[in-house]
Amino acid sequence: MKPYLILSLLLGVAASAMGQEKRAETAVDTVEKAKTSLNLATIYANNANYYGQTSADRLPYVLGYASLNFPGGFYLAGGAYKLINLGSGISGIDLSAGYDFKLAKQLSGNVSFSHSFFPDSSLLLQSTNPDMASASLEYDWNVVKTGLTADYAIGDENALFATFNVSKSIDLGSLFSPKDYISFDPAVEVVGGTQRITTTEEMPSTTTNGNGNGKKFLFLPLPSSSKTSAPQYRQVTSSSFDLLSYNIKLPISYNRANYAIEATYQGSVLGKKVEGYTNKLNSFFYLGLYYSF
Repeated sequence: MKPYLILSLLLGVAASAMGQEKRAETAVDTVEKAKTSLNLATIYANNANYYGQTSADRLPYVLGYASLNFPGGFYLAGGAYKLINLGSGISGIDLSAGYDFKLAKQLSGNVSFSHSFFPDSSLLLQSTNPDMASASLEYDWNVVKTGLTADYAIGDENALFATFNVSKSIDLGSLFSPKDYISFDPAVEVVGGTQRITTTEEMPSTTTNGNGNGKKFLFLPLPSSSKTSAPQYRQVTSSSFDLLSYNIKLPISYNRANYAIEATYQGSVLGKKVEGYTNKLNSFFYLGLYYSF
């Protein structure tokens, strides 16, 4: 598998667990592999990101990730998260199984299911939806690639999320020798969903908004970080399908035969109907090291 495709698979799964880009950048040639492979990754993020939404406090974390890829497209993956600012021990574990396939020469797809384990009252927004079923399609137009991903949260809320993205892979040439190369893979995406999740410092309560449309606000107690002056509560808002965020991603990678180093900037602007909407740009930065056996 080409290194930049390994990056797409790994970062797609990791971001899936963190809610920013789940299955949006699935590797398209997994089914062509002739043998079983093991991919490992370590990723640093400056803040937790769930479809462009964030917690009241900044939550930088480190993710350790591994995937076992079998001939034919089936894979098993797992990741462990450690929030840097909060206590000791593991902050969450994500396990997933999926299948990559091709429908045509330029059309590929993916189906997967993931289950996550989080401590009680986890600050991570994705802990609200520990079970997620996903399906995606990607079409290579040669000039650009387009992708559509649907994520269905199985549980009390039965939330649905959809992501449409347009991406472009650009080879910037070698850096030190003909055996390496620099790649730039900019992408833009629009995310919609039926669920908005934020954190607040209000007292816990259950209420409806004033316009009578039946939105429900559920407040769950969360532990405070060292930078939080008051107890936090998670606010889960469920309604009809609306735009959640607009995102731009700018990943640049240094690639060798079996490993790669990637730095990614993501800018996100929330949709107007998302709780806590502002015109402010949410910025996220990721640094990852990837290795394939």
